[in-house]
Amino acid sequence: MKLTLSSLFFVLLFAEQLPAQSFIFDQLFRPSIRFNTAYSHDMGLQPNKDQLHIGQVDINCIIPIASKLQLKVDWDKLLELKLKKVAKLRLYQIFWNFRPKVVYTQLRYQDSSNLRPFLDQPHLSYGISTGITGVHLLQKGLQKPKFLFYQLNVGILESRASLQASTTVFRPDVTGLVGMAHVHNLGFYWYYGLYVSYSNGQFLPVPFFGMQAKLSKRIWVNVTLPVQVRFAFRLSRKVKLDLGVSLAGFGTPFGTPFGAIVGNTTTSNWQRYALTGIRIKTGMVWNVKLSAQTTIYLEAGAYPYQIASFRGSPAVFEKPNVGMPIYGGFSLYYAFRKSLLGSVIDGIIMF
Repeated sequence: MKLTLSSLFFVLLFAEQLPAQSFIFDQLFRPSIRFNTAYSHDMGLQPNKDQLHIGQVDINCIIPIASKLQLKVDWDKLLELKLKKVAKLRLYQIFWNFRPKVVYTQLRYQDSSNLRPFLDQPHLSYGISTGITGVHLLQKGLQKPKFLFYQLNVGILESRASLQASTTVFRPDVTGLVGMAHVHNLGFYWYYGLYVSYSNGQFLPVPFFGMQAKLSKRIWVNVTLPVQVRFAFRLSRKVKLDLGVSLAGFGTPFGTPFGAIVGNTTTSNWQRYALTGIRIKTGMVWNVKLSAQTTIYLEAGAYPYQIASFRGSPAVFEKPNVGMPIYGGFSLYYAFRKSLLGSVIDGIIMF
């Protein structure tokens, strides 16, 4: 059974460990490795805005841990001509993923009198996340198929300075989701579920609902409320172009000497803070298939609107009034072997 479910969903809101990524059911399920790099840069074209630059490099590894494909036939139902109840298909796949990463952040205030976070230097944070992702077919007889999908990830992201803070407590960031996808045909499916996130002391539950439809032989549309609208254009057998608007989260922890905050240079204690925010992402992604196992992704666009703020106590840093940066990204994806469902897993784990 080959099933291609393209761009399904979800950008993490307020997540401290992620560039703009979608929850994608295209590439469902396949053991693979993917190298990603992305960078957003404010060119300073808005003179009254603070400049925020963010970059990330990560490697996403996906390893299968369980799968099953089993077809049971009830011969009694077949003899009774109850065809809708004759066959029962049992199919599922479960994957383990891990993802080391490095995040670069730099914030430049227009007002030179503002207290500088990151000690007025480019800031690096280091992290790793791991978790499981699964999809189970729920189908009786010849009914239209539906899929139960779920994910649970646990991760940490810290910097050398944040680890020096006396207030630092290892509280991992946790994200999870569960949902159902109903397949009407190979050209249309719809889905719904619940996404939850706990990051930097903040808990966020978000219900979601979406659909994907084939508008023509080469054009697809995906709408996921409340966070994504995307059009996909297949230009050739090996090239596809995606255009979309979505929400994305960003964030990084950092540490600051408490003496610098209170004006006492003899005090060496450090305080932990986090810079977090959300942004609207607009842009395009070129998908170029180099071989049956290798694909590159080239991404470019802009963040026309973003909000950033600091978390931590005491509240000493001025909330930045950030401008509109541009961004670019490159990814190299390699799949190791054919999957049980005949497609791939990739974006579903890109959190």
